[in-house]
Amino acid sequence: MLDKIRKMLGVKDLPEEVTPLYRGARNEREALVLLKEARRRDESRRRRAMADLEELDRAEEELLEEGKGESISESRKLMLARRIKEIRWKMQELNNRIENIYNKRLKVLNEHVASLETILELTSEALPDKKTMEDMAIKAKQLLEDLDKTKELAEGIALAPETAQPDDEEKEILREMERPAPETEPVREKASEKKEEVRPVREKERKAEVPTREKEPPEIMFEE
Repeated sequence: MLDKIRKMLGVKDLPEEVTPLYRGARNEREALVLLKEARRRDESRRRRAMADLEELDRAEEELLEEGKGESISESRKLMLARRIKEIRWKMQELNNRIENIYNKRLKVLNEHVASLETILELTSEALPDKKTMEDMAIKAKQLLEDLDKTKELAEGIALAPETAQPDDEEKEILREMERPAPETEPVREKASEKKEEVRPVREKERKAEVPTREKEPPEIMFEE
């Protein structure tokens, strides 16, 4: 079947994403059904991964805002930083999976589905019945499960053991949580301090500015 597909498509080699599907099909119609089932499954997985990304992004934002609170303790901040680090790792894993697995595989599947559809349109071969299509869909799922074992060995995130001191990534997250002190408050304090400092000086200046009246000598009364 693989040699026949290569000749039909005019290629020397078939991508590894579709080779198991062609190998499991008895004819071109079955191969087309298997390809479409594989595409449907990958599209569903990609949608779930993108929805998970949105949820993780919201969770990261909420934890980061909590870490910026003024009354939060340092131990709580460190715990939040470690949780944010886990979330960012998971987001990176999902992005890599979407880009390097789902998008790549969907591109190949779309190309082969379009090619087979074009070729089969030129033939008069009848479509398989419903029972045959259901059996092929089950076969496609089994083939894709075997393929996923080699593509997605690391499903979860291996959590790093907690240490007493934050690592570099956690330190960077903690720095993100540090809210810069408002510039207006210290300015007001300085202004008030300056007023307090200036006030006694001005009072002294005022006292100095007011001329002291010298005592006039008493009038001498001359007796006539």
